Amino acid sequence: MRNSNCVATAAIVVVALLLALPPRNADAAKLEGRNVKIGCLVPLTGKGAEWGQTAKISMEMAVEEINANGGIGGLPIDLICYDTQTLEPEGLKAFSRLVERDKVLAISGPCFSSVFETIAPQLDRLKTVINSYCSAKPGLSAMSKWAFRNTLTSDKQLKPVVAAWVEEYHPKKVVIIYDAEDAVSKAEGVSVLPALFKAHGIEVLESLSYRTNDTDYSAQVTSAPGFIEIAGKAAEGTYMSTAAWIDDPRHEVQAYLKKFMARNNGKAPPYGGPRAYDIIYSYKHCFEKAGITNRPADLDSDRDKIRECLGALKQFPGVAGEITMDENRDGAGASAVLKVVNGKYVNVAK
Repeated sequence: MRNSNCVATAAIVVVALLLALPPRNADAAKLEGRNVKIGCLVPLTGKGAEWGQTAKISMEMAVEEINANGGIGGLPIDLICYDTQTLEPEGLKAFSRLVERDKVLAISGPCFSSVFETIAPQLDRLKTVINSYCSAKPGLSAMSKWAFRNTLTSDKQLKPVVAAWVEEYHPKKVVIIYDAEDAVSKAEGVSVLPALFKAHGIEVLESLSYRTNDTDYSAQVTSAPGFIEIAGKAAEGTYMSTAAWIDDPRHEVQAYLKKFMARNNGKAPPYGGPRAYDIIYSYKHCFEKAGITNRPADLDSDRDKIRECLGALKQFPGVAGEITMDENRDGAGASAVLKVVNGKYVNVAK
């Protein structure tokens, strides 16, 4: 009898504790419909194909993980991707299709600054979030309250790199060389680097431009095949930055990298890969937290709730680092400062 009383008492305590605990995924209210639509703008062809292909793989990984764990509000994510072909008109066309025909809740992408800059003027009319994983030209997100970038603009990336380079080499005079055809490289060569050098008391002797007819080429330096091998000893001491360091020893980075490389023939992604992966998880967070319904009649209000949530993101955990949006809706995290040491990239960020 005594044992029965103990069991009954224990059962009551357990029930009381269960009632006191918040329900699992309390913010993830059951959504209406058959799926949750997220748009995806990726350059799968053209000069930026490597960035688009690796971003798409990364987003698909995140979607599969989330769907395997119950999706969002009990519904699976439907990731709808279109190829921008690394062309501005195609990017704009694909964006309009996602918003008006597919009626997605939010869009991951586009990748490059030139495409982002083409789409941004349409955002206040179409009122749907875009969130870039690899555009770096400063000032673009300020074009619309619907424009976001889960990456670091080139001024944020270059400031710590220039400081580290100046501290080691103490240059007095420099020559700037930039790609006049690339939106990011041109912005860096014309505006960002001159201002940073001036702040360090360094004289810019001359600015030289060249034309590759490429897109965001400057962002691809650390992923260019054979860069260190081609440069040889001349690469030693080279400084550069990246918005996501793939060799970061953190467990979540290496877990992502292992899964990614198994899908990409053993090849690691540029920084846009982990940034794109993190965007999908940040969307899951905001879809749940913002209280969207996923009803067709609520599409406009759902999109606006998502926008407000993304703008308030602070220290949201991600593979590429914590996501914090600044006042212009650009990522405000830390940049990795890479230096070539003994033929390898080493993060020397302080």
